[in-house]
Amino acid sequence: MRKEKILNLFSSKQITSKYERSLFLRKSYYKLVPFILGFLFISIFFWPSIYSGHQKKEIVLENKKTKNFRFQGIDEFNQPFFIHATKYQKIINDENKLLFEKPGVEINLKTGKWLTMNAKEGVFDIEKQTLEVMGDVLFLHSDGQQIDTDNAVLDLKKSQIYGSKKLFGKSEAISFSSEGFELERTGKTFQLIGKSKIKFKNLE
Repeated sequence: MRKEKILNLFSSKQITSKYERSLFLRKSYYKLVPFILGFLFISIFFWPSIYSGHQKKEIVLENKKTKNFRFQGIDEFNQPFFIHATKYQKIINDENKLLFEKPGVEINLKTGKWLTMNAKEGVFDIEKQTLEVMGDVLFLHSDGQQIDTDNAVLDLKKSQIYGSKKLFGKSEAISFSSEGFELERTGKTFQLIGKSKIKFKNLE
C-alpha cells in the first residue's frame, strides 16, 4: 500500500509539473506573439525604404567613358588648383559626382611652393569640389616631402587634405609612418593621426 501511495504521489507530481510547464510555455507564447507580429509588420512596412537605402550606396555608372577630364579652381585662400584624369564616367545615381581613372591634382600654394597628387581612381564631387582618391595614392611637395597611402580626401575648396589609412612618408631629414594624416590651409600644418613612427636620417 505504501509503495502504491508513493508511486501515485510521484506520478501526480509528474503530471502537475508537466501541466505547469505547458502553462508556462503557453503564457510565454502569448506574450511573445505581439512582439513577433510587430516585428514582422515593421519589416514589411519599412522594407521598401530599407531596400532603396541599400541601393543608393551602390554606384551606378554611365556606360561610356570619356577621356581627358580637366578642371580648374581657386580655394578659400586664393590658391589655384588643377584637376585632371585620363578617363571619367558619370555616376548616374549620385548627382554631381564623377568616377575618375588615374586622377591627378596640382595645387599652387600661397607660399610660392606646390603640391601634387596622383592615384589609381577617384570620385570627384563637382559641387562640393571634394576628391576622394583610392589606390597607390602619392603626394609630392616641392620641398621634397613624399606621402604614400591607399586612400585620401582632398577638400579643394577649403584647402584641406586628410586620410585615415596607413601611410608612409619621407623627406630629406626624416621618414615616418602613421594610421592617418591631416594637412590644412596653406600646407604649413601637417599632422599625423593614430599610431605613428618617426625616424630621423643620419645627416652629415
